[in-house]
Amino acid sequence: MTVHITDVGAAILVVACVVGYLVYKHSKTTPGSTSKGDLVGAITCGVAVLTALVILFGGGADAQPPATPGDAASAPPGT
Repeated sequence: MTVHITDVGAAILVVACVVGYLVYKHSKTTPGSTSKGDLVGAITCGVAVLTALVILFGGGADAQPPATPGDAASAPPGT
């Protein structure tokens, strides 16, 4: 199965991954005994950035008009 990701969606995903990596890298180099590579914080930050960008840019989803009731009746069975 192939999933098509639009250019905007791919860019949003790449930005979120880069931000998550940078947060992880920064937490790894921060002095202190309890913050050596905060993976949970990096994933949370990446997901937050991903969510914010999808809300702002729509994730590249194309708006489709709602289906009319006649469309289902005219389609052949099994589709």
